[in-house]
Amino acid sequence: MRPRSAYVLLIASTLFVSPSQAGADPRSPLAAGGCWMVLPKGEKPERTNAAEILCLQRDGSGRVRESQFYGDVAACARVTYRTSNGPTRVGIDFSACTNGAPSHNLLCATSAGRKPVPCLQRVPGDDEPVEMELYPIEGAGS
Repeated sequence: MRPRSAYVLLIASTLFVSPSQAGADPRSPLAAGGCWMVLPKGEKPERTNAAEILCLQRDGSGRVRESQFYGDVAACARVTYRTSNGPTRVGIDFSACTNGAPSHNLLCATSAGRKPVPCLQRVPGDDEPVEMELYPIEGAGS
């Protein structure tokens, strides 16, 4: 899928809410905080398959708890996220890490209650975004 059409599809999917969700809280499910497994789309949602595990706080900050792709980055990574009338942008900043891990962004659908949460991952320098999914880790806390 071309990058532009993938973004249009992601944004459009946040605009159409099924009748059963019409009364649901329109905030992003990510805004509730908690820990989330980040997986390539279609992967079985197990911790061993997760590219990263992000723990988000309600104030828009967070941390990388684990990273299968980038190794030991929990102490040096910074996570921020924000939602403003559209998709949620999650920024994962590895600039303070010394292992060369690339900082990257996730652009995630905002409709409340959708699990998994569909996202597009963009790594600077890569031409194509990668389709990812976020699954909550129940009872993990932040």
